[in-house]
Amino acid sequence: MASDDGGSGDNKRLWPRQRCGTTCTLTLEGIDSHAQLLDASRGGFKLRFEHAQAAMAALLPLPRDIIVTGQFTKMHATVMWASNGLAGCRFYQHLSLDEVVELMTSVGGFNIQIAALAPPEPAGGGASQSEPEPEPEPEAAATPPA
Repeated sequence: MASDDGGSGDNKRLWPRQRCGTTCTLTLEGIDSHAQLLDASRGGFKLRFEHAQAAMAALLPLPRDIIVTGQFTKMHATVMWASNGLAGCRFYQHLSLDEVVELMTSVGGFNIQIAALAPPEPAGGGASQSEPEPEPEPEAAATPPA
């Protein structure tokens, strides 16, 4: 596995990227599309999509959550950028080296599903917009017996 850190002194990555060519399947609305894992690290990975236009449309708006399923593992990631048929993804939790190796060497490839978008929050930051409850009527004053 060859490292692909670009040799730049301004690289701010925590872990080196390893180049690879593992194939994966991206499920778009029930239709499978192929992609290639270009590089991976403990923190994330980069993909190149076969059907770039459909993949780019499916990934918007960014950031977009995805589920990566390998032969033995299921990982959650976020697509942080997507452009020209490429996408950069960040794992929710950093992977172990064993998980990175599994991702990069998976014989049958792995599957990527796009997570459903969360419904928009109501106006006002999620606070209830219902009418305030009416105040209870005051009790009638007791009158002394005559």
